[in-house]
Amino acid sequence: MIVPMKKVTLLALSSEESSALSSLRSLGVMQVEMTRGAESGRSQQLSECHDTARRVLTALEKYRKEREKSGAEESRSAKVRSGAEAVDQAAQLFDSREKISAELASVQQRLKSLSVWGDFDRAEIDALRAKGVYIYLCFGRDTAFEAAESLENADAQLIAEESGRYYFVVFSTGPIEDGVLPEVRLGSEDNPSSLRRREGELGNELRAVEEEIGELFASIPAMSKRVSQLSSELEFSLVSDSLSEHGEIMSLSGYVPVPAVPALEKAADENGWGLLIEDPEPGDRVPTLIKTPKWVKTIEPLFGFLGIEPGYDEIDVSAGVLIFFTIFYAMIVGDAGYGLVFLLGTLFAAWKFRGNPAAVQPVRLFTLLSVATIVWGVMTSNIFGMANPSWLKWTEVPQLTDEAVKNQYTQLICFTLALVQLSLGRIWKALHDGTVRSVVGNLGWVFFLLGNFILTIRLLVFPAAFPQIMFWFYGIGLVMVAVADVNWKDVAQVFQFPFSIINSFVDVLSYIRLFAVGLAGYYIASSFNDMGKSVFELGPAWVTVLPAAVVILFGHVLNIALCLMSVMVHGVRLNTLEFSNHVGLTWAGSKFKPFCNSKKMEEN
Repeated sequence: MIVPMKKVTLLALSSEESSALSSLRSLGVMQVEMTRGAESGRSQQLSECHDTARRVLTALEKYRKEREKSGAEESRSAKVRSGAEAVDQAAQLFDSREKISAELASVQQRLKSLSVWGDFDRAEIDALRAKGVYIYLCFGRDTAFEAAESLENADAQLIAEESGRYYFVVFSTGPIEDGVLPEVRLGSEDNPSSLRRREGELGNELRAVEEEIGELFASIPAMSKRVSQLSSELEFSLVSDSLSEHGEIMSLSGYVPVPAVPALEKAADENGWGLLIEDPEPGDRVPTLIKTPKWVKTIEPLFGFLGIEPGYDEIDVSAGVLIFFTIFYAMIVGDAGYGLVFLLGTLFAAWKFRGNPAAVQPVRLFTLLSVATIVWGVMTSNIFGMANPSWLKWTEVPQLTDEAVKNQYTQLICFTLALVQLSLGRIWKALHDGTVRSVVGNLGWVFFLLGNFILTIRLLVFPAAFPQIMFWFYGIGLVMVAVADVNWKDVAQVFQFPFSIINSFVDVLSYIRLFAVGLAGYYIASSFNDMGKSVFELGPAWVTVLPAAVVILFGHVLNIALCLMSVMVHGVRLNTLEFSNHVGLTWAGSKFKPFCNSKKMEEN
């Protein structure tokens, strides 16, 4: 259920700004309308500090994981610093690490480019030149080397050849004009011994800096608190910037859930605030607060992953999406073996992240999806791509396992799901709108969907003559939609009406993807099983069993990845596009984020 909101304007004395905002934050019931472009210097400074602290904390946590993977031990005697001190020191150390790493990479790259010449001393080359012996390091094609060999009073020595490129040295008793030789110009610091020495120095500096960074691991909790503190201070400052001044009075606007209005009114009486409480007007960007039963909250991780939220004036379809997405997931994956793998992985995750509140809902969701997949796989006698194994015979549903009819009945289930879900969307929309026109129009679309269902079944699943009732459904639906759902004064709607009728049929037909993708997954698994069996039969079992197992394992891992991708593409699409279109959902809402302290936010 989407909780109704009230638009609230709060009035208080300007002299009591700090105490009023502190009390409002402690109450934690109001989302403040932030004024864009009015950030004060303090807000900008806090924003920079917060971004730096968050960036440094993320980098430190990442570096800690890298150290743990490499088996490096964490310093147990490290000093625990305050959050601010640790952030500042970490920022300096990471900047130093970046500069040292960049210089080290440059030195190593230069050493690599000079390695073809072997070990030489740039000072000796300059000393020989002063004595009349000129040495030129050259790089070019074979023609350049041949030209160098033909020079008078000069000797060309080939050093190396790589991909038709020649590295050679020319010794001369006199200077050679510029442009004659493809000379490699050496910098003043291009001395291999000096570069190697600098490489060692930089390596030592880098290790020292990384050790200092490692000593900050013990301060990560303090740094995390510092980030939260800066986030709270930044929000407080931004809210302060959003105040409107009216002489000695300040005002602040925002949105408050209707159930929380009494608490705000009580706080206003205690603090001497003035309140103007109104209903939101059309065009207001009202945030969305959804209150759902505990069992429906299971779908929230999916919405969070997709980053979608229904608009304030739209419908909360969480329960419907949970039910149908679970069914779609099971049909797309379609394999009881895969479902068992997912369930074991979910149970491991539940043990691994026990005590972490953020893991509760994802674990519940994947447990539900895994169990549903196992049930569907058992009903269709499909486990790891093996169809109708003898030990699963007692569980099979004949209509879903008999080779002669299983495809037809699976398609029937797909189109039945289309009829039920899309009709539910239309009925949901009619009840939400609550007007006679909406009820008539959406019921007309339900009749259209019934006609589309019968048409699809008779055309694709069980070919037969069209029953008379199908035409009645289309006729009744056409009249109801034309009368109640089309604004004949709107040229765009009139033009779009025929396409909407066609789209309603396409929406029903699109549910065939559940059958097609599930069948593709089965054939991929079955094919890799057959390939593994063929490899196993190539020779003695003790020789071929491992290659065969590798082929089968690779195939199933690949298929599981494809199945999960298909769920995200097809299972999500049917809910967020076809179903949502019939409900009238645009998913254009924004989540309700009250102005509150961090503890209150964690509770919410």
